Amino acid sequence: MASFDAAPIVAVGVIASDIPVGGSVPKHSDPSYPLQLRKMEIGIENILKGDLALGTAVVYYFALAGGFQGNQPLGFWKVSGRRIFWLRRDSGVLRTACDGIDSCTWGVFSGAHPHYTADPRKSLAYAVADITLTRGEGKVNEGKFAGMLERGAPVPEEYQIEKFANLALTETSVVKTAACIQLWICAGDKPAPYESRRIALKALQRARCHCITKPDGSPDCGSTAHIDRDPPF
Repeated sequence: MASFDAAPIVAVGVIASDIPVGGSVPKHSDPSYPLQLRKMEIGIENILKGDLALGTAVVYYFALAGGFQGNQPLGFWKVSGRRIFWLRRDSGVLRTACDGIDSCTWGVFSGAHPHYTADPRKSLAYAVADITLTRGEGKVNEGKFAGMLERGAPVPEEYQIEKFANLALTETSVVKTAACIQLWICAGDKPAPYESRRIALKALQRARCHCITKPDGSPDCGSTAHIDRDPPF
């Protein structure tokens, strides 16, 4: 994603439906490649930026209608899934800020955050970190929540460490293990500032992570068998 602050509207919502609209159309930059217009209904839970009401919103996007290689395409998600959406208005309707390849949505596997309000004084990346790296309310897929910790968020490292430290202290099982792994990585990140590494090391000790370094140099902080690293991200 080129810029977290580029789109005029950013919201967290749950996909209620996702259906095709009409037939495929040619891609402007490559008329031989087809795109499919799709229509989503999204239950908007949080407004992180811009003018949009909570409740049901209709959002359109163009999905790839042919084969693809490389980055994850738009639409590579499940109905009932929760995501952060970067949106714009176009001809009176809401559209995703990207088409084809997904560079404008972000999976949320930490539950709902109905009481969260983004701090307008901070970059939107902080809100992304708050939503994705903090356990919310409702049912949570523990494996996917743990897997998403590896993605992190593009905020200063000390802010990520703060999030991982809280999860390592308050979570159990697979989410704690994933948080401990990230703290271990931060503590050993030699190019990072000394203070960041020191804070991560203290967090490891406070959370009693009990990580050891395996012969290949990777951490063993507990079983990773149930960490789900598969997309959609």
